[in-house]
Amino acid sequence: MAAIMEPLIDGTFNAKDPDAIIWVPLALVAIFFVRGVARVLSALGITAVATQVVMHLRLDLFRHIQQLPQSFMDQQATGKLLSKVTYDVEQLSSTASQVWMVLVRDSLIVIGLLGYLFYLNWRLSLIVVLITPVIAIIIKVVSKRMRNSSRSLQKDMGQLTHRLEESIKGHKLIKLYGAEQQESDKFFDVVNSLRRNNFKLIMIAAANSPIIQQVLSIALATVVYVAASLEGDASMTTGQFVSFFTAMGMLLGPMRSLTGVNEQLQRGLAAADSVFQLFDEAREQDSGTEQLKQFSGHLVIKDLCFTYGAELPNALKSINLEIQPGETIAFVGASGSGKTTLTQLLPRFYEIQQGQILLDGIDSRNITLDSLRSQIAYVDQEVLLFDESVADNIAFGGAPDIDPERLQTALKHAHAQGFVGQMAQGADSKVGEQGSLLSGGQRQRLALARAFYKDAPLLILDEATSALDNESERQVQAALDELCQGRTTLVIAHRLSTIEKADRIVVMSEGEIIETGTHQQLLNNDGIYRQLYKEMH
Repeated sequence: MAAIMEPLIDGTFNAKDPDAIIWVPLALVAIFFVRGVARVLSALGITAVATQVVMHLRLDLFRHIQQLPQSFMDQQATGKLLSKVTYDVEQLSSTASQVWMVLVRDSLIVIGLLGYLFYLNWRLSLIVVLITPVIAIIIKVVSKRMRNSSRSLQKDMGQLTHRLEESIKGHKLIKLYGAEQQESDKFFDVVNSLRRNNFKLIMIAAANSPIIQQVLSIALATVVYVAASLEGDASMTTGQFVSFFTAMGMLLGPMRSLTGVNEQLQRGLAAADSVFQLFDEAREQDSGTEQLKQFSGHLVIKDLCFTYGAELPNALKSINLEIQPGETIAFVGASGSGKTTLTQLLPRFYEIQQGQILLDGIDSRNITLDSLRSQIAYVDQEVLLFDESVADNIAFGGAPDIDPERLQTALKHAHAQGFVGQMAQGADSKVGEQGSLLSGGQRQRLALARAFYKDAPLLILDEATSALDNESERQVQAALDELCQGRTTLVIAHRLSTIEKADRIVVMSEGEIIETGTHQQLLNNDGIYRQLYKEMH
């Protein structure tokens, strides 16, 4: 466009060249056509790349989170992790598309125009070059402030998601305790901080372009003055001056874009810091090399010690226990006695720090995580059901094709066939988020059906009936009795009535085993178990 100004002015208007009068207008049409097609193709191309980058980044981040150790997940707010996968990665989307398109395209335009300016008149071009360091200093200062504001913005966004998630999950509790205003005030602090940081970022970005444009306008004014003063060989024709002035004016657009894109770039770089900090977190270590193909159920725990942190007391202290295949072992004790910690170490959710857990004589640390966990079924008091069908929840983690016969057998043994059969679409019916369409007893029986479907030789029951009413507990207990048959079972229970039939009961206190024996043996002893039993009866 700049180059065609010279023949347009000198050839068409001044010299009235008949050839120029024909080809110059045609050249104008061709230039606009080529530029339009090129812009469409570049936009489509870069967008295709950017969306692929964001998709794979989200997928890789999701997979990485799944492979992070439980110790890391315990310290993280769920809302902040959600913010990284949603908001922070989305910020990278603009960096991967618009930013790079502007940086590449407009940088090439600036280089091309500067080259053309030097071709026309190197003296005047030096004026343009002299302003470059000034613009670079401005961009450097602004970039630093933008990056800091973007980091604060992303932290606030994570806090916002965290607060919102807590408020939604605790909706009933907030209403019951009249804490609406208190939670609203906390949420206001977060959104207000988000507003301030967002405003600061926009203000810095808004001031950035006008300052740079002012510097460029001074350069333009200087060029006009110097060009008008040139004489002799240094002087320019009208067409050359218009062409030079047009090329210089065309610099404003891409330079404004390059400085304006700085805001998006800094947002993207701050988001990259946040996202790749999570990528830098070490994955769960799988040091095992042996495959545990068919576990008999024989467990030996030797001198097992564990702590959740160097500054915290030991959660387990020299635990020694041998469990025979098919035995049902119940663990009782006050909260914090180490019952759950012990069962969490079996599937290696946490790495063993001292001592050993032997499965059929093999140290659990030498067994691959996949083969170790395939031998364990786990039923928690807080049942997690996904917003999928009954069948999908029961066959969770298994083969993609659900075995209908195996599914019905699992439902039958879990005493769940009755209520599932009454649902609109049977086993294909949705259970709602967190199983919200089901009662507590129904959710618990589906969790047991999931354990039946997996058919693992080692079963861990963590207070599976603690939150149920008497009728639901009766039905779940009947299902539990069936589930425990032929399996090595570890039961954590607060209600002692549910474990009276256990082969052995292990009483724990402050991370140590205090008593071991059958229900009757422990009652005959004047120990902790007898005291607990008296308190409950």
